[in-house]
Formats: sequence, C-alpha cells, structure tokens
Amino acid sequence: MKSTLFMWECIGAIMIFLIGALIHFGYEATNKLTFTSGIFAVNESIWEHCKLTFWAPLIFAIIEYFFVGQYVNNFLFAKTLSAYITTISMLVLYYGMLKNSGSHSLLKDLIIFEVSIIIGLLVSYNLMLLPEFPPIMNKIAIIMLVGATFTFYLFTYCPPKLPIFYCSVSNSYGIKD
Repeated sequence: MKSTLFMWECIGAIMIFLIGALIHFGYEATNKLTFTSGIFAVNESIWEHCKLTFWAPLIFAIIEYFFVGQYVNNFLFAKTLSAYITTISMLVLYYGMLKNSGSHSLLKDLIIFEVSIIIGLLVSYNLMLLPEFPPIMNKIAIIMLVGATFTFYLFTYCPPKLPIFYCSVSNSYGIKD
C-alpha cells in the first residue's frame, strides 16, 4: 500500500496543479455564479489565490479517496491538514520571495504553487503512514473544513482592507468594492 499511496501522491502533484488552474478561472467560466465565489478565485489578490492552494488538494482528495483513501490511516485529517499546509506554504514562499526579490512573475508564482503542493502532499503522505489517530481527529478535520469554507466566503464578500485582499488588477478588494 505504501508504494501505491506514494504513486497517488505523485499523481496529485500534477493533478492538483491542473485543478488549481481550473479554480483560478472557474468563477469567470461559470458566468460569475454567486455560490462558486467561495471556491473559485474572484480576482487576482493573494487571498483569492489561497483558494487554489486550499480547494485543489481537497478536490483531488475526493478522487484519491476511492483508490487509496479507504485503505490508509488518517485520510480525512491528513488531507485537510495538507490543504492548510499547502496554503500556508504558498503564503510563506510568496511573501519570502517578494521580500527577497522585490517583484514576482508568473513563472515564480507557478513554481511557488507547485512547491507548496509538494510540501502539502509530503505532509499528507507521512500522516497516512502513521498509526490510526483517535476518531476526534476526523471531527477536528470537519471543523477545520467548515471554518475554512466560512472564512473563504466571508472574506470574498467582506474582505478587510489589507494588502493580502487587494487586487491590483481591478484596484479593489473582494468580490464587491
């Protein structure tokens, strides 16, 4: 099972990147359907790009569940924590790169996205190889998922006036300004 799980995590490194690309353009592709705004990026702010790093690994996890998730330990918690770690990694790498180079480019952004995905997958892979966690961890994972969903919708519609929420392309914050 360990080699099968590793293979699926490697497939995930590619698939999550592609799913993230779909999430990036999904809001426009759905003709700006309101209920999709918590999952799809609605502008070019850093916050909206966090949706790519959060939801893409979870969407892939749904697919992965049917092939390996039923047979490994800690799947729900591992994949939930992985989505959080992927997002945090993206933020740390992005702001670290911006601080050190003073600028960013599409290529750098794509590399940061893929490195963040790999970091998240390494976390989930290792968690799924551990002995089974207590059942409370799945409840914690569900609370984390509900909390993230609420937060993404809330800050899409009511973003604080902070740089992470600012879209320089539209010169605005969130979905409405």
